[in-house]
Amino acid sequence: MTHTNRVRLSKLSLGLIVALAAAPVFAQSTSSGIGGRVVGADGAPVAGAEVTITHVESGTVSRAVTDANGRYAARGLRVGGPYSVTINKAGAGTSSKNEVYLPLDQVAEVDAQLKNDVSTLEAVTVVGASSADVFQASNKGLSTTVSQRDLQNNPSPSRSIQDVARLDPRVVITDRARGEISALGQNSRFNNVTVDAVGVNDPFGLEANGLPTIGTPISVDTIEEYNISTANYAVTNRRSVGANINAVTKSGTNEFHGSAYYAFRNRNNMIGESPEGNKFQGLGREWTGGVTLGGPLIKDKLFFFANYEESHASLGSDFGPSDSSATNKIAGITQAQLDAVIARAKELGLIPGTREASSDLEGKRALVKIDWNINDDHRASFRYQRSREDEPIVTNGNGNNSFALSSYRYNKQRNTDNYVLNLYDDWSDSFSTETSLSYQKYDQTRSALAQQPQVGIAFGGTAASPQGPFINLGEDQFTHYNVLGVKTLNGFFAGIWYADDHTIKAGFDFQRDEYYNLFGRTQFGAYTFTYANFLAGGANPVYSQYDLYRPKAGYTLDGIAAEWTLSQKGFFVEDNWQVNDSLSVQYGFRYDVASTNDKPLYNPTFEQAFGFRNDATINGSRVIQPRFSFNYNFPTEKYQTQLRGGIGLFQGNSLGVWLTNPYQNDGLRVDTYSVRTYNPAVPFKSDPFGQVTPTVAANSQQAVDSLDPAFKQPTVWKASLAFDRELPWWGTVFSAEWQHLSVKDAIYYKNLNIGAPNGRLPDGRYNYYRTLGQAPVSNDARVNQDRRFAQAVTLLTNSGKGSADNISLTLRKPFADNWAASLGVSYGRATEVNPGTSSQASSNFSNNVWINPNEDVASDSNYAIDRRINASITWQHNFFGNYATAISAFYDGHTGQPYSWVFSNDANGDSYSQRDLVYIPNRGDVVFQAGTPQSVIDQFYAYIDSDDYLRQHKGEIATRNASRSPWINQIDLSIRQEIPGFFKGAKGELRIDVFNFANLLNDKWGREERIGFPFVRNLAGYNGVCGATVTATCTAGSAGKYIYTLPTTNGNYAPGQYIIYDDKAVSRWSILVTARYTF
Repeated sequence: MTHTNRVRLSKLSLGLIVALAAAPVFAQSTSSGIGGRVVGADGAPVAGAEVTITHVESGTVSRAVTDANGRYAARGLRVGGPYSVTINKAGAGTSSKNEVYLPLDQVAEVDAQLKNDVSTLEAVTVVGASSADVFQASNKGLSTTVSQRDLQNNPSPSRSIQDVARLDPRVVITDRARGEISALGQNSRFNNVTVDAVGVNDPFGLEANGLPTIGTPISVDTIEEYNISTANYAVTNRRSVGANINAVTKSGTNEFHGSAYYAFRNRNNMIGESPEGNKFQGLGREWTGGVTLGGPLIKDKLFFFANYEESHASLGSDFGPSDSSATNKIAGITQAQLDAVIARAKELGLIPGTREASSDLEGKRALVKIDWNINDDHRASFRYQRSREDEPIVTNGNGNNSFALSSYRYNKQRNTDNYVLNLYDDWSDSFSTETSLSYQKYDQTRSALAQQPQVGIAFGGTAASPQGPFINLGEDQFTHYNVLGVKTLNGFFAGIWYADDHTIKAGFDFQRDEYYNLFGRTQFGAYTFTYANFLAGGANPVYSQYDLYRPKAGYTLDGIAAEWTLSQKGFFVEDNWQVNDSLSVQYGFRYDVASTNDKPLYNPTFEQAFGFRNDATINGSRVIQPRFSFNYNFPTEKYQTQLRGGIGLFQGNSLGVWLTNPYQNDGLRVDTYSVRTYNPAVPFKSDPFGQVTPTVAANSQQAVDSLDPAFKQPTVWKASLAFDRELPWWGTVFSAEWQHLSVKDAIYYKNLNIGAPNGRLPDGRYNYYRTLGQAPVSNDARVNQDRRFAQAVTLLTNSGKGSADNISLTLRKPFADNWAASLGVSYGRATEVNPGTSSQASSNFSNNVWINPNEDVASDSNYAIDRRINASITWQHNFFGNYATAISAFYDGHTGQPYSWVFSNDANGDSYSQRDLVYIPNRGDVVFQAGTPQSVIDQFYAYIDSDDYLRQHKGEIATRNASRSPWINQIDLSIRQEIPGFFKGAKGELRIDVFNFANLLNDKWGREERIGFPFVRNLAGYNGVCGATVTATCTAGSAGKYIYTLPTTNGNYAPGQYIIYDDKAVSRWSILVTARYTF
């Protein structure tokens, strides 16, 4: 059976030589296309020629007929190949081309001249960055195609989507351990990752990498091809503030093909040691193994492809007592004391666990795909994808000055099921449709060793004020009840009409998300004891602190969950117009509207205090997104040259968790109890369900999150302009690409309960302390805070500020003559008002820095990488018969993480420490706390003079994210050797991927130095403002000056220091060995 596609095409002038075809219907497409022009022996167009396009391996056939201008096109074709193209016209001749390969979301150009005979033309391979891929009318935006050959050749030391995304010069992995992918300096959660045109993003927004798993959500062995785009102007393109990363999965063919593979590494001899000789403790051994199989169910008709994969990683964290064998020894706690704590916990009925923390991260992924050629004009594809991930969270609880027993650690389970149906239909010669329907079910839960209270044992401080170091045991209080479920239904329909020079596309899409989030923290109680009190007291030890959360009267545990539904609908129309032989333009718009019938619980006290209701939702939010793009192909005879560009408005999605916060935190459904003096009437209980409700009144301060009634989803204007030129050497293509992004609506968090300021400090910033210029206090500093509410009462609203610019210069030499190479240099900048780093609204506010809180000021983005160089090279040779040996290298060098210079404490009295941008003084601008040695003061000023940014901005308040951590260099290497298989058509492969190869050569190379999250660096401490009274600190003439304290180490000035960022061994070399057998 064949699949027929007869298309009526536009009327182009006779002088057109290169086939110019419209982009495929899907912006995140699942298919490819072929188009071209057929002329006769005299050069005149041949009308009525039949074009037969055959996917060789599946037997799938598509047909087209040339129009009066000799033009033809076929779309909705499988990605990859090989294809054969045969063009025939009685009396004119026959022409054939073989070995045609099609990239994702592109239209290959196959022209022919019929000379009254039968001819076979050279192969056309359209992959990667070849000139045939670049110089097309459909290439209007900015994108990078990663073909199957690219996936095979490029180093992939983590077998992840991050290894692929970094191949685009505008996309940077800003946090290699967490897998954060940033495009154009935008939040890593603002990307849109799709597989077969259906989103595989984190449906709620808890994961920093923007994916539903911490690893890859789908096996890399199932992917046929990727397309990475930062500017795709098709109106079908949605959720596009950052990058679109689209993958299409493999399909079965008429022959059975499969593979089995196993990849592994361990810390003993495959992960480097630190310069101090320490082995990496965060990983013991990891491995991934899987199989693929594809083939026919019915020849030429029905095909299948399937994959199953498992991955395991032994994770660990080696903290322990000072006299133990632990790598990280905690001073102040002995093994004998740990043994006593464990024994005592058991006496009290707790299940403390052990110090050993090694546990396995387990991932299981499965995929089944069915392709069906229904009849000559209709094709369908169905995919089921399943992911199961069980991640152990190894935490100490109180930073590095403590350690936790295994009962305190927990596992996070993430389960995803995806069902996807795609339909491709040709209804006539001039009209076709594409339809997609998908359903995703995502569940995330937590589990611990046992349900029990959280218990912290303090070995410092007093009973009234317990201090570290700590031993933590029991169930982490944030795990007591923590359940998330999201059900997502997606639909897409588009029709495409061919009308002369115009290709008109129109349709609609929708997404429906059903959210359920139960965050029942501290339902089993949380206790803090001193070590002495924990061991004493018989069955009722004396605690120092006791916290308990309970549903208010009239509410059940399920009643405090956030449960609501969000629907988003989009409508679009677009015209692709072939203006003349060289110019193609695309213009249209899409209209998006959000709706929900669910509201947060109304809090009248909130409205009384802040002047508006807390139950506003995103219902009715809508935006019209006009878009325009063009491609101009210069009529050159030898080396192709083109200009392309566009402009358009793009809406993204706010994270589900951000929109859910008001449903979760209304201040009305949960009672919180905080006991700070031991009460024998409220004794310690080890029974999680037998906790005693304190006799004191519940905390009356309400924590409320709210949404601006006029809130809009993140929306940005994007514009781009690019110039491409084919060079005389090896088919190399030079591209110069510029992109600009301007914010229309960005997220912006306010804390409504800061209160009115109380005067100004010496540098002009507002003061919120009760007394202007007073020394800092630890809590409750705000003079005008509404005491009916908690410190953080948030509002999620919009800012119209923020922008980004990027210029990329690239050279790409496609794979030919056994080698390929690329070189890219990019320069960029990006600004934002709020980085959106977190899931909780209060954290999104507090994990920012400011001069004055709540200010709507755009500064350098947390995710901005202003300079980047990336380069790759692949060389292949057959040393042993037909078995290839390949060596590939990839270099990624870029500027480090931006950070801000701040006061080390709360300088303005807004109750947030290390969030106030510091004043950078000239000598004499400030005074120093009495007793500060002059040598330390001199070192302080010398340090300012030695730092480029500080020196140039003396006498000013530091700007957010104005400084940068050191440059980062990373070189990855891959060596691949094919070996004979056991029977004809089979072969084996041994592969070695070396991550951070430079670190293997020298253990001081390839290391990443950065400032820890939230990327603030202490310059000095605030200790008040001098008044008129002369004191030991404030001498005559110093009134109105800041009083600074200076951080020291061993008697020397020591500002906040860089750390060697080594999570998941990103600052060490590591080796991944893969064995693969294919048939």
